[in-house]
Amino acid sequence: MIELKVKERAGVLRKSGKSHRQIAKKLKISLGSAFLFTRNIKLTIPQHLALKRANLGFINALPEYLRKEASRRGGQNTETRFKPKHNKEQLLKFITDFHYEHGRIPAKHEFYNHWQPYRRVFGQWNKAIEAAGFKPNPVLFSKKWISKDGHQCDSFSEKIIDDILNKNGLFHERSVYYPNQRKFTVDFVVDKRIWLEFVGLKGVLRNYDKLLERKRDIARRNGIEIVEIAPNDLFPVKDLEEKLITLMKQKQVF
Repeated sequence: MIELKVKERAGVLRKSGKSHRQIAKKLKISLGSAFLFTRNIKLTIPQHLALKRANLGFINALPEYLRKEASRRGGQNTETRFKPKHNKEQLLKFITDFHYEHGRIPAKHEFYNHWQPYRRVFGQWNKAIEAAGFKPNPVLFSKKWISKDGHQCDSFSEKIIDDILNKNGLFHERSVYYPNQRKFTVDFVVDKRIWLEFVGLKGVLRNYDKLLERKRDIARRNGIEIVEIAPNDLFPVKDLEEKLITLMKQKQVF
């Protein structure tokens, strides 16, 4: 009879958001008994996160060597362990809502925090896009564009820039290697000294931003000034042409 009352009290404490350790201390029972008595009771996500914050406050107050020991013995709960599980309909609704708001389908990296549920339910990101009734985005840089002077460009945006340079009689080279290496290339080199880089995915892909920063570093170390052209610089094309001509005049190309 006494054990039954203790079990009921343990259940009440657990439902209120108490940890097994707190229940054991409160009822003066073992940690194993606290777990056994409450094993069928699930905490809500806010309760889990409240325990996490309390645990972090306790851990951070400890000396460093004790924090390391606490981490070694079992780590700390993280918010990612308690993300809500979504069903198929909810996951598809996220995609359709995104399309309604932005007028396009999302890229996988934009749903980075939800990628695991999509992979679990659909197997692949593009299959989820198709299940939502849309056509998947093409592979980046899968299509090549040929400029009017015969240069092969990785995107239509690069073709626009190439055609502007060609129209104004500006000698330019495509995909020139950065100094002292054979890995990174700049999009355009005009008059053998002015470097133009179209930064089409800046702020969109993290790996692209890292690559761009490495290019900037190489340029800085070699005394090269990189002129970056962003997507919002492209239109209207007439404005971009005027900006490039002004730049070339400043650099005394004309």
